[in-house]
Amino acid sequence: MANQNENLVKLISSLLILMFAVSGVTKVFSLGKLESSRLTTKLNNFNIKNVNSQMLVFLAGLWELISCAIILYGLFIEKNSEKRQNYINIGAISLVIFTVLVTLVFYTYPFKHLPFLSNLTTICGLLLLLFVCKS
Repeated sequence: MANQNENLVKLISSLLILMFAVSGVTKVFSLGKLESSRLTTKLNNFNIKNVNSQMLVFLAGLWELISCAIILYGLFIEKNSEKRQNYINIGAISLVIFTVLVTLVFYTYPFKHLPFLSNLTTICGLLLLLFVCKS
């Protein structure tokens, strides 16, 4: 029974981070072009100018992909339970920080309650991952 639960946790955890993996791949393969104009508009709202938005979007995609890879490594490859938990914690906390930053930039001014709540739900799911994956 424990093996079934462990496999279920691995599946659900993988599905939780799928959004970040797809988003990261899109940002990296487009070299940041797809979201750069949206970011430029938002940064201009905060009176931040002369920022290479395309590079920031590309780096954000790398951040997402590296964080996902760290979580997946912890879930599926690392056998030492203490190291496994550390990998999952680092990856999940990294995605929480990423989501908080993105939420602050894109959904607080002007306040957009549905995307804000959606990201809040994602943050809570990532924080739950910290506790569910404990050995």
